[in-house]
Amino acid sequence: MEVFDYFDPVDFSRFDANDKSLGKYSLGASVESFTTKLTASTISGAKVVLFGVPVFNGEYNPEPSSTPNLVRQQLYRLAALNSNLNIADLGNLKPTGSLKGTLLAIRDVVEYFAEMNIVSVIIGGSQDLTVGVCDAFANNRFFSLSAVDAMLDIKKGVETFHSSNYLTRVFKNLPTLFQFNLIAYQNHLVGQKLIEKSHGLTEHLRLGQLRENFFQSEPLMRNTDVLSFDVGAIKYTEAPAAIQKNPNGLRGEEACQLARYAGMSERLKNFGLFELNPVSDNNLITVKLTAEIIWYFLEGCTTRNDENLKPADNSVVYKVEIDDLDHPLVFFNEPATQRWWFEVNSVAGETHLFACSEEDYHQAAANEIPHKWLRYVQKMDDLSK
Repeated sequence: MEVFDYFDPVDFSRFDANDKSLGKYSLGASVESFTTKLTASTISGAKVVLFGVPVFNGEYNPEPSSTPNLVRQQLYRLAALNSNLNIADLGNLKPTGSLKGTLLAIRDVVEYFAEMNIVSVIIGGSQDLTVGVCDAFANNRFFSLSAVDAMLDIKKGVETFHSSNYLTRVFKNLPTLFQFNLIAYQNHLVGQKLIEKSHGLTEHLRLGQLRENFFQSEPLMRNTDVLSFDVGAIKYTEAPAAIQKNPNGLRGEEACQLARYAGMSERLKNFGLFELNPVSDNNLITVKLTAEIIWYFLEGCTTRNDENLKPADNSVVYKVEIDDLDHPLVFFNEPATQRWWFEVNSVAGETHLFACSEEDYHQAAANEIPHKWLRYVQKMDDLSK
């Protein structure tokens, strides 16, 4: 696959050193330095690739003022990362002539980099582009998708395919989806009847629940392969150019923290930011915030250990006896990071580790079967049938 053929390369002259307050200490200088040396034979040296998809519900925007280019302009003015992280900017996806062609191209590109263990970051575009991303993981039995969104984007009736109902197609294309998580949704915009239409194992977090204990989102990110972020999940006063405008929502710093947790996840292979219309952006506030969200995702990536998809060798192992179980429940804890996992065994004899929280361990220690653990067991048993 000639991945470079899919893109119009970025014009770094539009983001030259005079346009960056930090000059050679800016993120843009670092990305440009690595990108300009990139070839088909050296691309494996990248840890993260960025690319724009200026397509909104099938309409391609070739203008220099398209969303990806405006976000780049702000992103590359920010500070360089403290740790070395090889980041390449591939440019913007070339027009394909149809939404179907765009989704197929995204699928090919994301699959290509995921197989190389390279994280891809998409600057969109509308959130329906997530369909192409998810199709890249169609053969992954344990594929997990998380969406940061105020709403659940599924069909409410007879509707044409759109960014407001893209999840309907995701669920149709991936009928055996292992897990789907909706993060920061607002109950008055969703309701229980729509939530029940979610597929796979679910760990949805309402905005209020998230605020009560923000760290509970971290294990969700550690169990996630793809994160699709709707900028409309952020409150209007902090993201006025979001397509979806809500008086309530995430604060800017909360959005950045979620992105950082996602970047820290060794499992996560794609991060997409969608639903931004800079035309209505006062003083580019939303564009600047979007750039900061990406920056914190990248900063999270600097903490990754690619070999650490499971607990480290120095983890503490806890075996908890529970009255209603024939075998002890096994937990792993990393003292340095305070991250937790539990072990799940299926009826077919498979053993897998999933991220959990310290609260799950304390629940087991109190002689109660953790609800999360039980749902993972049931889901794995379903896969074994």
